[in-house]
Amino acid sequence: MTSMGMAGSAGSPAGLIRTLFYVAMAVFLVTIGIGLLNGLDLVTFEHDALLTHVHSGTLGWITLSLVAASAWYARGIDTRLGWSLAIIVPVYVLSFYLAIGWLRAVVGTILLVAILWLAWWAWGVYRDRRSLPALAIALGFTTFTYGAVIGVLRQVQLANGPNLFPATADPIGAHASAMVFSYLILVAMGLLEWRVRGTGGLPMAGLVQLGALFAGGLVLSGTLLFLSGDAIQAAGGIDLLVNIVAVAIFAVRVVPAALRTDWTIGAGRHLAAASVFVLIAMAIFLYVVYKFISDPAVAADPTSIGGVLVASDHSAFIGVITNLVFALLLTLTDDRADRWPWASQIGFWGTNLGLAVFLVGLVAESSMLKMIGAPVMGVSLLVGLAALAMRLRASSLREAEA
Repeated sequence: MTSMGMAGSAGSPAGLIRTLFYVAMAVFLVTIGIGLLNGLDLVTFEHDALLTHVHSGTLGWITLSLVAASAWYARGIDTRLGWSLAIIVPVYVLSFYLAIGWLRAVVGTILLVAILWLAWWAWGVYRDRRSLPALAIALGFTTFTYGAVIGVLRQVQLANGPNLFPATADPIGAHASAMVFSYLILVAMGLLEWRVRGTGGLPMAGLVQLGALFAGGLVLSGTLLFLSGDAIQAAGGIDLLVNIVAVAIFAVRVVPAALRTDWTIGAGRHLAAASVFVLIAMAIFLYVVYKFISDPAVAADPTSIGGVLVASDHSAFIGVITNLVFALLLTLTDDRADRWPWASQIGFWGTNLGLAVFLVGLVAESSMLKMIGAPVMGVSLLVGLAALAMRLRASSLREAEA
């Protein structure tokens, strides 16, 4: 059977990867829509709508895209697992918008079973491949799993279920701290290793890089869950140190190679931008950790650094992950040219320049900069997604079958 024929089959690796990316794109439209209206201050959203914005981005767009990318790297994924995630994740996102507590708890529990399955699958990939990218995927999805356990238990508690957390626990902080750098950035580092360096083995420097990032998240989340507030400063200090080690190694090993690319066109510039934003996102995150360990008042009430917290998330979500996913989609569909060449330019330059302005506005607490950066970034993302969706539809996805 030819690659073209296999790609047309819904049960083939390429067919399932295409489906996962399509669902991820569709849910991302929700993220962008809420973000645009919120960034322009046109609508004052309730807390549940903002949670929908966050979860449609982190679960719908980012996680489904990372699962699709990991399936491409592994040359396949269990069809039942892939379809389960493609169906359950959008329903879980919808449950936040509907603000129905019991529905969140029930769907979240079902999703948790699929996430546990995902982690088991990821470690199976590592056992087969024994490579740095495979290890990053397995460690990242492991962090995702314990972060998901915390999140679902919190939803059960909010739905008038039992409170299974210790009295001193900060489940929201533990959940949030797990879901960004020890999950998203960790998996992103592995996929960047694959696409930028073509790493096939387990180099020692890379092992230290991944181990430090994973351990830092585990220490921070564990402290927020099981220890008293007095231990947060020490845990934050450990997390600060190991993250500096991880990002320094990444800056030496991956970033220079990523920057040697054609910045006028193609997937390489998105990989380069993602690599640079790993450094930016980590720098902002380290500043947040520093503020928490140096000023107890911030730990009790983080309102004073609210803009920096949002900047930290968006530098990771858009700067790192979205650039990475755009690069992967361009590579995966390299048998198809852009129908609108200008759209890829807007998707790259508009998204990244808009994000830069938006981040400065958040950190500087400038409403004007936020209102400029948010729509430029949002509209550019929509244009870029449209162009990629057309390529994805027309492509045989031969790279996924190679």
